[in-house]
Amino acid sequence: MISRLTTAAWTRFRAWCGHRVPTRESIVVTAMLAVIFGTVYLAAFFVRGELLFAASDARTIIQTITLVVVVKLAVFYARGLCHRPWRAARFSDLNNLVRAATTCLLVLVAINFFVGSAFAAWTSIPRSVLLLDWAFTLLAVGGMQSLARSVYEELMPAAAVGHERSALVIDASPAGRRLAAELGQIGAKSFFVAGLLDDDPEHYGAHVGRARVLGPVAMGPACAERLRVSDIVVSEGAIFGSRLRSLCDACASIGVRVSIADTVVSQVTGQKSGGEKPIRVRKIELRDLLSRPHANLGDQDSHVLPFLRGRTVLVTGAGGSIGSEICRHVLRFGPSKLVMIERSEHALFSIHRDVVRRSAPGAAEIVPLLGDIGNVDRMDRILADHRPHVVIHAAAFKHVPLMEAHPVEAIENNALATATLAELADAHRVETFVALSTDKAVHPSSVMGASKLVAERFLQSFGAASRTRFVAVRFGNVLGSSGSAVPIFESQLARGEPITITHPSVRRYFMTIDEAAQLVLLAGALPGTGGTYVLDMGESIRIVDLVHSLAFVMNVPPDGLQIDFCGLRPGEKLDEELFFEDERRDATTNPLVIRVHRPARPLNEVRSWLAELKSAANTDPDAAAPILMGIVSSDCGHLVSAGGAATRVRAAVVGRREPLVSTEVDADASPVERPR
Repeated sequence: MISRLTTAAWTRFRAWCGHRVPTRESIVVTAMLAVIFGTVYLAAFFVRGELLFAASDARTIIQTITLVVVVKLAVFYARGLCHRPWRAARFSDLNNLVRAATTCLLVLVAINFFVGSAFAAWTSIPRSVLLLDWAFTLLAVGGMQSLARSVYEELMPAAAVGHERSALVIDASPAGRRLAAELGQIGAKSFFVAGLLDDDPEHYGAHVGRARVLGPVAMGPACAERLRVSDIVVSEGAIFGSRLRSLCDACASIGVRVSIADTVVSQVTGQKSGGEKPIRVRKIELRDLLSRPHANLGDQDSHVLPFLRGRTVLVTGAGGSIGSEICRHVLRFGPSKLVMIERSEHALFSIHRDVVRRSAPGAAEIVPLLGDIGNVDRMDRILADHRPHVVIHAAAFKHVPLMEAHPVEAIENNALATATLAELADAHRVETFVALSTDKAVHPSSVMGASKLVAERFLQSFGAASRTRFVAVRFGNVLGSSGSAVPIFESQLARGEPITITHPSVRRYFMTIDEAAQLVLLAGALPGTGGTYVLDMGESIRIVDLVHSLAFVMNVPPDGLQIDFCGLRPGEKLDEELFFEDERRDATTNPLVIRVHRPARPLNEVRSWLAELKSAANTDPDAAAPILMGIVSSDCGHLVSAGGAATRVRAAVVGRREPLVSTEVDADASPVERPR
């Protein structure tokens, strides 16, 4: 026991000595303290003598000043006050200063008493001088610390060197600290970091190089104004959505620029640089204002890498917005062959050129194929020739109003062709079949959503008895996809036209094309027998708020934004949903992907749905939409008695819809393009 205590005491003593090793900075501080201690000692006599030095005082000063300075230096050095940079002074340093000055006072009083008693020649230091010296020491040292901190925080950021811009960094995590360290080394746009902000109280007061963590993110505008910085740099994902927008609005009023710092992606391979990834500072983008951080999948993801590396991957709809992005991300993981199927010649030509440019020489065989997934013989030959291990089915009709006007095409492409392709995949022993679904398939009120629900139900039933893993990935709207809301809004804002929105309360889920493609691959790669997966979309966003965020990103002033409301169109909802009430939700290894389990329909029943829809599409097109909506109503009808969700069951649509008068439509948020 005694041995352990001795060892612990020795360890603490060694640590204490390690923190008291002389450094250049501690030597400078010690010298400055010696000057201060000598000065305040003289000042104490000067004040005691009513601004005069008596002859007796001069003799006392000469005899004792060296002793006083040495004692005070020893105490201050032992308490670590010589090793603490004055520019980093905090309230705890004031407490330490009071303790050190008081210790000096007690030591000097003891010396005064014992030495004066032992030596008659000793001239005692007057008690009033000791008290004045104690007070003056607190004022002088504390004042110098405050002055040093003020100069460091107030003047230095305002006097950045050369082309440097002073900045605050939001994020004190390891990633934010690395950002703060590297901001001064990013070329022409180098920054002087005046401080960091973070909402974690454990980081407050911590030092990162010359900067320190000043407080929570809410202090950003106040700190920027006080320190006179020109920029606030936000580490990507540290804050987002409405919080980031509020910060931008507050900083705009004081002339401070808000930027995002992220890692650079290679333009050749699409991969982030290995090892230390270079940092870039960019403007705020619309994706930064969504309701959750942008998702990024690592190049060495433990699920996706073995799922794709060295495999043959076939992507349908490869020229579409999401299909093309999936192709780019597939190449990141080193497949042996990428087969791209697209029925649009121009789209296939474009994506082929892009992926060839991005892929490393000899890395993967890239095969562009022009074809329609509805052509059974053609798809059968393709699967037989290329023997894919993985099929990613991204081909679909997605525009809600157009599919209301063309229900047969929605049924044939989204439901019937998906079922046929799934059966071909099973026949050719494809290992994994990944199909893209939509939030509009949940309690569908549109032909497009209903056709996707039928496809989901078929894959669920068919996959139970198949050797192929069938995975359906359900997610909401994708920013910037072809014909979606954002490009139309951008066009209207650029032309100075009013923004046309269907309803002021309409809300939608949004994610970027990039993260949708990555999470689709992750869902397909997760272990298990397949099933339906739902991507975490964050909170739904009001389209009105989306428009205001887009106007902010495009630097459109608030008084230059006009919004017109035209009413919901056929098949549209105010709010979309991601889950059915009777679905069980299970977490996966990635919180952004949720597996859902819904009671499956018998395969014979789902096949009878498809047969009925195929017959109607071929013989009675006007009956196709009512039959489809009747099927999905019966599929959701058992929810009426559970939870009183009668209002959620949509009535069958009777007759074909009237054709649209607008020339452009939107799959996401339903803006209306004014006819020209």
